[in-house]
Amino acid sequence: MENLSFIQELVKSKKELNVTFLETINQEQILKTICGYLNTEGGWLVIGHSGKQPVAINNLDNNIVEKLKAEVNTKINPQPLVYIAIDDDGAGNQFILINILKGSRQPYTFSNDFYIYEGKEVKLANQDDISVMLRTSNKYTSTWEKITAIDCVLSDLNEDEIGKTINEANKMSKGETLPNNIEAFLNYFQLTDYGNIKNGAVILFANTPARFLQQCRIRISVLPEGKTGNVINDIELIEDNLFVAFKRVQDYFKRNNPLISKFDNNDWDRRTALRFPSEALDEAIVNAMVHRDYGDVSGDITINIYPDKMEVINSGEIPDDIVQRKTTIKPHHSVLRNPTIAHMFYLRGKMEKLGRGLTLISNQFIKAGYRKPEWTTQSGYTTLTLYSVAKEIKLNKRMVSFIKNYSEPMFTRKDYELFFENDISEKTARNDLSTLDEAGYISQKGKGSNTFYSRLKKQLPENTGS
Repeated sequence: MENLSFIQELVKSKKELNVTFLETINQEQILKTICGYLNTEGGWLVIGHSGKQPVAINNLDNNIVEKLKAEVNTKINPQPLVYIAIDDDGAGNQFILINILKGSRQPYTFSNDFYIYEGKEVKLANQDDISVMLRTSNKYTSTWEKITAIDCVLSDLNEDEIGKTINEANKMSKGETLPNNIEAFLNYFQLTDYGNIKNGAVILFANTPARFLQQCRIRISVLPEGKTGNVINDIELIEDNLFVAFKRVQDYFKRNNPLISKFDNNDWDRRTALRFPSEALDEAIVNAMVHRDYGDVSGDITINIYPDKMEVINSGEIPDDIVQRKTTIKPHHSVLRNPTIAHMFYLRGKMEKLGRGLTLISNQFIKAGYRKPEWTTQSGYTTLTLYSVAKEIKLNKRMVSFIKNYSEPMFTRKDYELFFENDISEKTARNDLSTLDEAGYISQKGKGSNTFYSRLKKQLPENTGS
């Protein structure tokens, strides 16, 4: 059996997550639902699914998605951060997938009405609901980006970068809602206030942001002898605004991300690929820039490159319910520590997988045949470890025998013990199944007493012993 697609995961998790399913493209209902999610805790909207099974949408294409984006950006105020794209379930069925983040500028309106999401339904908000919106803060949202930067004036900002952002924003909203004037644009997104320049504007657009904010730095170090060695071959220190810095990091890895060759276990064909998948690298850097805690003045983004891996370290802890056991990404509602910075990145087309970025990173490395990326949090910092080599996982004879001879597509730990006629302990069975899961031969599903496993398509190498 295959791993569940993201759509299937949403269906499976619909009781735990805020998920709405619509069978058809009903524009008014879509906009009401988006507005309701913006005013509460965010959520997912899947169009073309009943919640139980797919429902075909005729002539589904990107033109429909682009028109829907324009409607969202022109009819919901203030302009929200919403991800809309076509997705599939791996079985040939296509859907419109919409991820709505909890709004950072509540309350939001659609057609001058306020909506909230309550009891798995969207409803008109009353005065008490609106009062709660105005008084309730997001515990993960920082106020740092809205603090006034001392001594910074408008001429300290890069007009070209702001202009690029305005142009991209107008393309997305068809030029109907957002101001074209630089000062008015910055004011609309609360990056300035009566001439006062905010921290968010500095980190995003300043010509020399380090002059005002030391924590804008990105440090790239190459350590050829690993963590315990004393040699540093190369150090790149980047102190530009986020958009220029992102381009400089991209350019660095274009120069220093070599092609490597390897042989598959099952044949003698050589495969050539980048040492680190470039799309995943881009996503990892954007995540570090957007989600880091800029309130920590000593918290540079640090990229350490070792012979077999890379670490991307940023201040700020990832929420506990997003990553389990370091490598397992759970379906989740995106949380943004710096929502205005995230919105600017979204307008510039650098957050195309909003709410799916961690999954994209993981899938790209798995596809390349490398170890799964790992996320760890300690002392207020998050470390993403990206491996450039496959993890060698050795199977014992017992595991090989089970994979070769067990024919059922799904099974439990007890079934595994029975296969060996209860000649192994529960602990041994759990350890074996954990290894098979990590090696990619099976996939664990469910929790606690409802845990079961499914057999994946990965085949044993031909030279594996019996």
